[in-house]
Amino acid sequence: MTFPVGDNITSLLGNFLDVQSRRAEVVASNLANADTPGYVARELDFNDFLREAAEQSLAPNQNERKQLSQPRIVEQQSMTIGIDGNTVDAGREMSTLAEAGTKYLEGSQLLQMRLKSLRLAIREGK
Repeated sequence: MTFPVGDNITSLLGNFLDVQSRRAEVVASNLANADTPGYVARELDFNDFLREAAEQSLAPNQNERKQLSQPRIVEQQSMTIGIDGNTVDAGREMSTLAEAGTKYLEGSQLLQMRLKSLRLAIREGK
């Protein structure tokens, strides 16, 4: 999602929604491959992404801000490996999917409130 330059909060919320959507896609891919021999489950690595997002949000000058990269997809550190070498844990994946869905809903509600407040500010500024 792209929003007007200078509105860090709205941009961060948009990025948050994008990340939760991507997270759900990775989980769906894991679940789709739950019966694939040798498949190694994947997940998003948020470390670099969170550091970059924090730096962007603290940048005093909008010219210093750049488009955030997406979190990297990495292999999950799995505790269970099936006989066929598959590392998908359906319970863990369903839990992650539910969490991503909840966070997406929360983020979309925050974004709606943010856009309402911006609309109100624009109307009162006329």
